[in-house]
Amino acid sequence: MIKISLCLLRSFGFSMTMIFLGLSSCVCKGNPNAENRAILTFPPQGAKTYSPAPSLRWNRVEGAEDYRVQVAKDAAFSVDVLDDRTPITRFVAPKGLAPGKYFWRVAAIKGKQTGEFSEVLTFTVLEHGKIFSVPADADLATMQGIVAKAAAESPAKVVFAAGAEYRVAPAGHLFELSKVSDLEIDGNGASFVITNPTAGFIQLNQCDRVTIRNVVIDYDPLPFSVGTVQTVDLKAGTFTLKADPGMAEFDAPFMLKSWSFGMLLDSKTPGRIKTSSYLVLSPSTNLTRNGDLVTIPFPVETNRLAAFAPGDKYVQFARNNTHELFGGDHSNELVFLNNTSYAAPAGHYILLYSSDAKVLGCKELIRPGRWFGGNADGVHVRSSEIGPWVEGCTFEGLGDDSVAIYSKGIVILEKTSDTTLRLDNGFFTLHPGSSFLVFDPQAGAPVAENLIVKSVTDVPESERFPAHKLVEFSPGFSADVVSEFTKTPGVSAENGIKDGWRHFQVFDRTAQHHQFIIRRNVMKQIRRYGSIIRAEDGAVEENEFVQTSNSAITLQNEPYFWRNGLHSKNILIQNNTIRDCNFISESKNTGSISVLFRRISSDDQGKKWKDILSQWQAHQDITIRNNTISQWQQRAISVQSAGKVVITGNRIEKPLTNTLGTDTQYGIYLENVSDAKVMGNTVEPSPLLTEDIKEVSCQRVQR
Repeated sequence: MIKISLCLLRSFGFSMTMIFLGLSSCVCKGNPNAENRAILTFPPQGAKTYSPAPSLRWNRVEGAEDYRVQVAKDAAFSVDVLDDRTPITRFVAPKGLAPGKYFWRVAAIKGKQTGEFSEVLTFTVLEHGKIFSVPADADLATMQGIVAKAAAESPAKVVFAAGAEYRVAPAGHLFELSKVSDLEIDGNGASFVITNPTAGFIQLNQCDRVTIRNVVIDYDPLPFSVGTVQTVDLKAGTFTLKADPGMAEFDAPFMLKSWSFGMLLDSKTPGRIKTSSYLVLSPSTNLTRNGDLVTIPFPVETNRLAAFAPGDKYVQFARNNTHELFGGDHSNELVFLNNTSYAAPAGHYILLYSSDAKVLGCKELIRPGRWFGGNADGVHVRSSEIGPWVEGCTFEGLGDDSVAIYSKGIVILEKTSDTTLRLDNGFFTLHPGSSFLVFDPQAGAPVAENLIVKSVTDVPESERFPAHKLVEFSPGFSADVVSEFTKTPGVSAENGIKDGWRHFQVFDRTAQHHQFIIRRNVMKQIRRYGSIIRAEDGAVEENEFVQTSNSAITLQNEPYFWRNGLHSKNILIQNNTIRDCNFISESKNTGSISVLFRRISSDDQGKKWKDILSQWQAHQDITIRNNTISQWQQRAISVQSAGKVVITGNRIEKPLTNTLGTDTQYGIYLENVSDAKVMGNTVEPSPLLTEDIKEVSCQRVQR
């Protein structure tokens, strides 16, 4: 029997087609099948969908390490067969599916043995009957009108002219759609040159099964500028540079209006942050110009200029008050397929509270002749029940993480009883049936876990509180809740709490990106992390990570200020290739693959705060196997504050001289870890190594 999340019942219809279309966000957590045969659970037999990339799901087979999945056009599995594998009980066709009827089946793999195939079920990818064409000479108003008409008459498909170039200057997003279902926008290889450097391509609000494919996006002018450093004056705290050909001038009005932060790039490798530099550089906008040269001051960061040298490349982001390329908010089953972008004002694919999203075969590239690609994250997902499926993509030269998956701490306004809490509306995701915990960021541990929401009531503004949610739950807990909420007229609860990140927060453990996949992608020359994960029941596999300045793969919370979290469970990290990552000062005491859980701490009665390691072994059931890590420093694999960890079959080679300011280098580092197996790993001998494996305050580690 399939268990259906109550929040999804609103999207159900009456036909088998609509059951498929509405159920896509449920997590099928049926009991493990004790036999060798998988039991297919979703979509139901004969279901129909307009999505080219539906999620296929089945019950777990006890002891299975992998699953073989076959999708074909005939019951004999002899025509157009897709034969693939997945380590989780979910599968998405990596290149999407053409319209037609499909047969599918699954077999569990245990060791070298493949079990019996499941029964065969069918589903149909429907062809859109209504096609709306956009001519090659369409202007902004014309194309927006055509897309709006198609959305109003969906199911429908919009097709742009093949190979056309559209130059457009939207005020916000080129397209903004709300409450639209079963729409496809096919760019057909057309290029969209956006001439407003703050604008995005599309925003999808409360939409279901919308597909965006085959679009190429660039900007003119670009939403950032890159220049070559000419001189550095440490005494004055300034540097002088010249904008590279094709770049906007650093003092252009839009640059100054959206000015945020920048970074110093390597002089030989486009997109790569300079090894000795810093993650964030915050120069002043008080520029002075002398011909084609501009001088930029660092009013409070003079010491950071020591990393600058003539010939370096410097990139300045203009991302304040700008729009993401592709946005999804409270949407389901969004598909982004084979899109290419060469710049972005903010993030590329920003998916908030949007379940079961797919980003397939997309490319975020540095255009030849440039030195940088985009201002922020590649794929950024907040609080989804079914996590994203990201496969076959290329991310290069990005100004933040390639993939970031997380949830936000919900601020507690008041604990009214042992079974009720007043919670801020900001980042709120709970619904009846949700599981949540109450987290103390200063202790770095929960004060109550496994709480189940019974009801959520909208409470209007009063003299004491702004509009908020009253949440009733069970079982109750008696611990006090620390909050410093003070209502300020006209100010949101979020801003009315003094340093809200310091106090107790609620984290939704249902909207935890279950069954996410990040695989077969290339992530290179990334400003921060390759992939930063806070999720459950997912995998990061078969990716290539090159020159990410922080960890290639990390499971970690960010308690200070951001309230990003929380911890991860049942995560598989396997068969990834990692080279020359984790090399700037902010990555100290982590690893190319890094697992850690942190709390906040102050040494001066709350004047300044910092993140330190928590003693709560938050991360559980983490497997790191068969990865190859080369050209690493300090730690190749680092696991801290975790339990039930398996590290096996990894190859660690070619360590580099440690430039991070520590005197030690470990192939594998364990701290505050229990119930771990560390076996069958190969650490290449080197005089640069301190130890192959280092344990600190660990319990029950098998080696």
